[in-house]
Amino acid sequence: MSFCQNTTLKDHKRIHTGEKPFSCSVCQMSFTQKSALNRHMKIHLGLKEYCCDICPQRFSMKQSLTRHMKIHSGLDKFTCTICSKGFSHKTSLTRHEQVHSGQREFCCDVCSKCFTLKHTLTRHMKIHTGEKPYSCSVCQMSFTRNTHLNRHMKTHSGLKEFSCRICSKCFSRKGYLTDHMRIHAGEKPFSCSICRATFAEKRKLNRHMKIHSGLKEHCCNVCSKCFTLKHDLTEHMRIHTGEKPFSCSVCHMSFTQKTTLNRHAKIHSGFKEFSCSICSKCFSRKDNLTEHIKLHSKEKRHLDSKSLQ
Repeated sequence: MSFCQNTTLKDHKRIHTGEKPFSCSVCQMSFTQKSALNRHMKIHLGLKEYCCDICPQRFSMKQSLTRHMKIHSGLDKFTCTICSKGFSHKTSLTRHEQVHSGQREFCCDVCSKCFTLKHTLTRHMKIHTGEKPYSCSVCQMSFTRNTHLNRHMKTHSGLKEFSCRICSKCFSRKGYLTDHMRIHAGEKPFSCSICRATFAEKRKLNRHMKIHSGLKEHCCNVCSKCFTLKHDLTEHMRIHTGEKPFSCSVCHMSFTQKTTLNRHAKIHSGFKEFSCSICSKCFSRKDNLTEHIKLHSKEKRHLDSKSLQ
């Protein structure tokens, strides 16, 4: 085989030597050619410059668009009789049909969970081994799957392509938008089996369940106090550091917690939602109303003691 340029020959020789000098800084995947690495990086960056002329779908790689076009051109000659999905290779169709058959021949030796596809079992095994080969180059957080890393990278990029049509709030993941829409609908489909508390998001239910478990695995390295949730420890650490990242835009008073700032902001708004059932006096904070109620209780006890005299 002959080559016009010396660099092209060098690239070709790596196929035989197995040398892959070009490595992805995000997922550590290696490539024989720099052009292949550049093409691969588009996946992490979320760049989708290849557009289908027939439908709105977009792709980061030209080969993905070419493969997609077979759906419209009818080149996918192997079609699933159940869901009509098309495949260019019979082996791909055979593998796909196992999903419909319910056949799960690949079983985990650790937990006995079974899977339709072998690669799904391989991916599952990483849960037991603790292997997380895909690491974020920004925060060093690790993942078992490349797709999870790609999704995570959007957090750092600041790209929020999914927008709420009601309040215009934007999200980096479609799942987050779906969860958010339940707030507007008032829908809370995730229910705690212990206390019946309901949540719009499953991750919030999962976080809530830790409270019932009594497990406090997040411990302060200064005073040894332990917490159920990681964000509670983060907030607690501000007591030791003196950090107060939440500042009032009106009086510039600072707070360690956002909830404390929100409570404080009611003072400036003049909104008093808590009213006394005895004298109708209103308060901006519930704890102030509680303290006020005690005054009525003291007055009542005083009047009762006078009447007995």
